[in-house]
Amino acid sequence: MDFPGQRITKHYFPVTHDAPVVEAKPHPGWYVVGLDQLIVDMEVRAPASFASDLGLVAGESVVLNDDAFRQLVARIKGEGFACCFAPGGTVANTLNNYAHLSGEPAVLLGAIPELLRPQDAAFHYVAQTPKAVRLDHLIALPGNIGTAITFVGPDGDRSFAVAPGNSNSYTDVHIPTEVVAGATAALASLYTLSDEDAPIAAATWRFLEVAKNADVPVAFGLGTAHLVRRMRDPLQRLLADYVSIAAMNAQEAEALTGMDDVLLASQKILEWVDLVIITQGRQGLTLGGFTDWARKRQTRQTVRSASMPDYNRYEFSRLMRHRDCEKPLRIHTHIHPYQGGPEQLVNTSGAGDAALAALLHDVAANRYHQENVPNSPKHPPGVHFLSYSSLSRSAQYGNRVAYEVLRGASPRLDGPVGSDRSKDRGDNRAVAR
Repeated sequence: MDFPGQRITKHYFPVTHDAPVVEAKPHPGWYVVGLDQLIVDMEVRAPASFASDLGLVAGESVVLNDDAFRQLVARIKGEGFACCFAPGGTVANTLNNYAHLSGEPAVLLGAIPELLRPQDAAFHYVAQTPKAVRLDHLIALPGNIGTAITFVGPDGDRSFAVAPGNSNSYTDVHIPTEVVAGATAALASLYTLSDEDAPIAAATWRFLEVAKNADVPVAFGLGTAHLVRRMRDPLQRLLADYVSIAAMNAQEAEALTGMDDVLLASQKILEWVDLVIITQGRQGLTLGGFTDWARKRQTRQTVRSASMPDYNRYEFSRLMRHRDCEKPLRIHTHIHPYQGGPEQLVNTSGAGDAALAALLHDVAANRYHQENVPNSPKHPPGVHFLSYSSLSRSAQYGNRVAYEVLRGASPRLDGPVGSDRSKDRGDNRAVAR
């Protein structure tokens, strides 16, 4: 297990005596498991007018039937637009990032075509997926791999036209119960529930049930705002029944709660989940969660007020599940983009997946540390923390990882993230441990 945020040993193992030599106990791996519609991104560089003529909206996706998809591909080729293939999918992106950050494996569940041919989309998917993301639990089924035609505008904004292929054919009988039950965390998204008649929808419910019964924390991505609006009521019930960590952007938060203020929306979402992550583009990142009143830690930074007075007062507190708090206290933090954001936004897609991967790394690191250094003051008897870090530090880490995605051409990391130099910047606060 790599240390969250590139920390040195004396900070990762804060014990009263000299830092011990830690030999990790035998364990099948501190992995995260995720269920996804396997999707290949077909990135197309086209004028903004081309995507708008198709009725596409920046940051959102529409689903195409097979005929419409074939016609669109033919039109793209006919226009001579430059395009390339890369593995995609919100869950798969997060698993990829988690594997790079933690140095631990991730397990991807889903459907893939029975036959892979060089140069076809499914071949590109497998070839470009790092070996740390285990594909041995994918199910080979007839049909083509799902494809998302991604139109990249001149400012980096992306819009999507998706052909599901066989990605929805994954069924509930394919869920490997022991793999889900043994995971550090389980990850799903609203995309797999968008068609309630698709086999993958039943598989998603089975996935959530297995994780819940095994007490595996569930992280859940909201996908896209129009889908949240359509499924708002059942989504709220799903969050309350199954989810510990909910990840979304500001538009999705508004669609879920009806509130256009991110802080107030996060306060509302904490009625259903233990931790909420809201990405806000150029405005940065907002997190909300819980700690126990007896475990609260006041910030050493400036206390800020907005729609909520003194909203970040206890941001130096570590996160806990609501159920593990004797007297639950809601805590919030907001952070501006790392180093003000990239000088040039090459890619606006994937920042949320990156921030979520960082949070999942911190959750996994907490479990790893608790098992291997159980006598550390980080783990008082009878107290169960969700994260290793404070809420403030989690925001810094998520912010730092999101920056790496925003400055690159891909919605995925292609390697570990370097050291956090946020202490040199006014908007990015010193590390809080």
